[in-house]
Amino acid sequence: MKALNVLCFGNALHGDDGLGAAVAARLKDVSLPANVNVYNAGTLGLNALPLFEHCSHVLIVDVAELGLSIGDSRFILPDTLDNSSSADHMGGVSFLLQAVSAIVKPTPIINILAVQPSKTSTFSPSLSVEMTLSLERLVNQVSEFTVEWDVNNIELKGCST
Repeated sequence: MKALNVLCFGNALHGDDGLGAAVAARLKDVSLPANVNVYNAGTLGLNALPLFEHCSHVLIVDVAELGLSIGDSRFILPDTLDNSSSADHMGGVSFLLQAVSAIVKPTPIINILAVQPSKTSTFSPSLSVEMTLSLERLVNQVSEFTVEWDVNNIELKGCST
């Protein structure tokens, strides 16, 4: 079945880590192709495994330390994530993707939109000013990805900032 699940990860109570929730909420107001589903995956961890089933593609939106300016983003492949440590924020997603690879059959094609946070502060329920200013651009990137995927059956999005 041709379907794209957009999974937005992060904790809305931890500063810029809440980007996923903000993107998911904003995407509800955007016209997306009919076969695109958007989920606020929050902090589901392994409980997100069912969101990788019954779809051909997955786009993950999450913050990650990229060495870029705050709010800048890059499309990356799952195999570029560091599997050896969960110290990096994306470590949790990396472990989830290992489980997806082992359990979910057929495994969907997975792309990741990683976004540079300022900091992820515990019990800080708002995005940084820089991330807030980047939000509309990030939502547009996800929307453009979904349209390009629907029209061209893309499997990999090149890097962009």
